[in-house]
Amino acid sequence: METTKLYIDGAWREPSTDARGTTVDANTGQPIGSYPVGGPADIDRAVTAARRALDDQAGWGGSTPAERIAIMRRFADAIERRRDAIGALIAAEVGTPLERATFSNADAATGLLRFYADVLERTEIEDLRPAGRGHSLVRREPIGVVAMIAPWNFPLSTLFFKIGPAIAAGCTAVIKPASVTALDSFLIAEAADEAGVPAGVLNFVPCDRATGDHLVAHPGIDKVAFTGSTEVGRRIGRIAGEQLKEVSLELGGKSAALLLEDAPIETFIAELHDLSFSNNGQACTNNSRIIVPDALYDDVLEAIRAEVGGWTVGDSRDASTVIGPVSSAGHKASIERYYGIAAREGARTIIGGGSDSRDGFFVQPTVHGDVTPEMTVFREELFGPAVSVTRYSGDVEEGIRLVNDSEYGLSGGVFTADEQVGIEVARRLQTGTVGWNIANFDFGAPMNGRKASGVGFELGAEALTRYFHYKTIFTPVVPARIGERAPLPGARTGAAVPA
Repeated sequence: METTKLYIDGAWREPSTDARGTTVDANTGQPIGSYPVGGPADIDRAVTAARRALDDQAGWGGSTPAERIAIMRRFADAIERRRDAIGALIAAEVGTPLERATFSNADAATGLLRFYADVLERTEIEDLRPAGRGHSLVRREPIGVVAMIAPWNFPLSTLFFKIGPAIAAGCTAVIKPASVTALDSFLIAEAADEAGVPAGVLNFVPCDRATGDHLVAHPGIDKVAFTGSTEVGRRIGRIAGEQLKEVSLELGGKSAALLLEDAPIETFIAELHDLSFSNNGQACTNNSRIIVPDALYDDVLEAIRAEVGGWTVGDSRDASTVIGPVSSAGHKASIERYYGIAAREGARTIIGGGSDSRDGFFVQPTVHGDVTPEMTVFREELFGPAVSVTRYSGDVEEGIRLVNDSEYGLSGGVFTADEQVGIEVARRLQTGTVGWNIANFDFGAPMNGRKASGVGFELGAEALTRYFHYKTIFTPVVPARIGERAPLPGARTGAAVPA
């Protein structure tokens, strides 16, 4: 797949630079396509287009919720027509097994657009409230032009965590896809164009880190929505903070699953893949630390070894594959470096831990036992197909302390036969989401990171509020029109947003 132009202001346009990026098949290490890499001038052009669309009261800036809902549903339909192509491309780019690559990206994108269209359908843009004197008309207005920076591991689901509520709210966006997965963004731009998303509403500019910083710092950007590493998130937060911009930062994790002494081991093992090894370990919500009581330790360790040892590691397009390759040669090297660190620090390798010599970026699924809180693999996000298993006495308070002994707080789990105890322990864990006897993910409920795992939240109907400014209009009487636009005297009208 070769692309030569950038999608900016509703059209395919020549980039300002001759630079190109290459996408590599994680299964083979061979190139599968290339794309243009934008520069600061392309960012400037995209921000200008997004601002123009936002301010166009005869178009997107004056659009009604009904008009935006219609566009979002057409956009979802257009992505759905590209479902198979998107899934196959991401399976190659990231190494995600094909079925999961498809539903976690293409299906997630369409589902999120339809979900936020439904949310907008039941959201009041204005509501009237009684005040001490007269009334307060509370109005929801788009927060503005949003810089969206997506990661490579789930490139489309994480992007549509942002696009869905943003365009529902009436915002516009400049999107920087990750370099590893930039090609799939061109399929999304094609879908947006086919669906009639108005010019300037969505602009796609793959670029390097320096140009990405130019986007974040651009004075025409009102909000930054970022998913990625904690290190980069901190840098974005500093830049945005100096300019008093809104930010949503969904960052790294080192999540833990806590087993109590009555934990249903069979249930835990049935959930293990999605709990701790999702996307070949390349998911920030994976519970990569397993905290196990002394009474169950040997049995749980053997059950994990047997389960992981039975998984097929292979080409992401093979239906029998459970664990595919990781995304790049550099990422493979980083994961295997952690395996070496774990061994040197005294962790016991239960299975895996070596180097996979096949072509492509394959990594051995690995289980480290006897891991203590001082070890690197207990502390740092390895981001690969590996878990560390730590024992504790069985005292619930000790288990909770071990789970919370982390600079991160994104996800977590608790396994116990007692529902009330499980829910109460979940309440005590310092993390944004927790599963009791289940590994789950729900677009309909908020997800937020605590501590070094982020600022703000995404998902759920509540995420729409992250893309609104709230305005209060004081009035001595009940307005004749609430939630409806009225023409100003002498104002010229233009073409309406396509419905």
